[in-house]
Amino acid sequence: MLKEPWGPEQATGAPDTPAADDAPTAWTPLEPSKGLEWLRVRFARAVPIAEIRIRESLNPGTVRRVWAVHDGGRRALLWKGLDPTAEAPADFVVKPRRKVVARAVAIELNTAGRSGWKAIDAVELVGRDGSRQWAMEAEASSTYATVGGLLAAELAPEARVFRNEALGIRMSAPGWWIRANPALLEAPGTILRAWTRDGTAMIVVSRQETATPWPQRDLLDRIASSLAFLGAEIQAREVHHFKDLRALGLVATGTGESEDGPRTTQHWVAVPRERDVLVFLLSTPEAAFAADERTFEKMLASVEIEGSQAPEQRVEK
Repeated sequence: MLKEPWGPEQATGAPDTPAADDAPTAWTPLEPSKGLEWLRVRFARAVPIAEIRIRESLNPGTVRRVWAVHDGGRRALLWKGLDPTAEAPADFVVKPRRKVVARAVAIELNTAGRSGWKAIDAVELVGRDGSRQWAMEAEASSTYATVGGLLAAELAPEARVFRNEALGIRMSAPGWWIRANPALLEAPGTILRAWTRDGTAMIVVSRQETATPWPQRDLLDRIASSLAFLGAEIQAREVHHFKDLRALGLVATGTGESEDGPRTTQHWVAVPRERDVLVFLLSTPEAAFAADERTFEKMLASVEIEGSQAPEQRVEK
């Protein structure tokens, strides 16, 4: 069976999403925190239900109700309440208190209950006779495959690496984010590559040439001044290291030029070299920052940069 990236059919078969990433190998709703969403799965045969095991692979804890679905569409409620699952990937296990025989299950989620994208990787039916079955068919209220499936080529291994030998930079793409059009974005200097999760969250890599090296304190002050002008509040300053290169980071949240607009959090990491500055930028809605920051940090950990800083900026070993 052909499985579209992020489609409901990704919830069929055994789990294949080993880490808490926004991976295309799990079903993901079209929007991250819209509210009510549902996934309905069907198994090969009907059995008395002992357990329903729901493998949540990203931002778990949003399951609210689970039903057995009988042939003809009649439902029997198996469980309702607050999903206690806190970490992913992990199984949320539903154990009916009464005997129910069925071959299909409906799962309701309240995706507004936790920020970030939600994902279900697999659903298993455990029978009272000891049998175990993975779902073989699935449908859902919505799916990110509507968007992400159009760019499936982006998921090929060779598309998940960005390298520019002339500039001495190599890195992995952030999670399963897809490439964005640089012409539609604003960033200092020349945008080398950009990715988006949903059109609102962006990660950008840019380069600005310099005639002489920029002192690091001046570089960070320039960024901070620009953000302050747009009404952003500086929340953190930090230092990163890429081998012998020292990078400076800054996190800020604000509404931009519109005082009543949505709040956006940005994480800037600038790497000054002798003839240029490389900038890594995450820009995302404030509510999604915690989840997107993890993706950004994983991406930064993959970055390899060649070059040297001005003598007074080099890091002593």
